[in-house]
Amino acid sequence: MRTAAASFAVLAAGTASVVFGACAHGGDAPIANRGQPGPTSDVRAIDWQNRTYDLGQLGAVTVKDGHADFSISDDNQVAEAGAERGSYAVDPPLFGDIDGDGALDAVISSVLSTGGTGHFSEVRIYTMRAKKLVELGVIPGGDRGDGGIRRVALDGRAVIVERNVLAEGDGLCCASGSRRERWVWRHGEMVEAGDAPN
Repeated sequence: MRTAAASFAVLAAGTASVVFGACAHGGDAPIANRGQPGPTSDVRAIDWQNRTYDLGQLGAVTVKDGHADFSISDDNQVAEAGAERGSYAVDPPLFGDIDGDGALDAVISSVLSTGGTGHFSEVRIYTMRAKKLVELGVIPGGDRGDGGIRRVALDGRAVIVERNVLAEGDGLCCASGSRRERWVWRHGEMVEAGDAPN
């Protein structure tokens, strides 16, 4: 695994009040989150599946239809040519008022691969403030079986994350267990607020 990937490691049926979205594998957004784009100051007006994302030390990549393939140079930068190949995938957004200010926020799940078997997931939450896009916070994921995020859902203002949990004998690719976590906006940041019911 590459150092840049490790630093990035940042994306089952639910209960009736929880609507799960796909996680970093494409597909339609949940029906409750579909609709016409909002005004230009609304996070719904952003084309989340066709835009540029900053991947930290690696640099920036532009996804098309939620996916980008790229090369990685010897100095761990996104490049047109390089020995290693990488990819970045972004799921359709979920929309909800996570920070309780009355405006919708966007919950974006993603998976970064930097060659080899590493697939690093995370969830980022964005909002609009003074007509500018602002990142509210990050819910860290993991590398596939080791804490990787399976699914993301909204339950009111909470973000429900289902993540992989390795059991004895599991390979890193194929966790047999999972747990659900409840993340909320509290005191200016996203914090884990305990396990979510199955």
